[in-house]
Amino acid sequence: MSVDRMSLQVECTYFFEENPYAIETLHSLSTRLGRSIDHLEPILDQLVALTILSKIGEGNESIYRYNQPMITSEKLGEQWKGA
Repeated sequence: MSVDRMSLQVECTYFFEENPYAIETLHSLSTRLGRSIDHLEPILDQLVALTILSKIGEGNESIYRYNQPMITSEKLGEQWKGA
């Protein structure tokens, strides 16, 4: 069965955006999303490389968490000053 990598990447990103304080292992995320560990692992590695997720630890004990974007009213104000 072929897995659409892009849709799985979006699904993982959406999960962490909707659950920003979630701390998941590869196995726990696989259970939550109903996806194969073999399909999830390269996607999570890619999201870590893109700094969307942080990976703490190595091997089966690694945990993944969401890196929330830093958007503050102060930064938004600075953007509007230049307009």
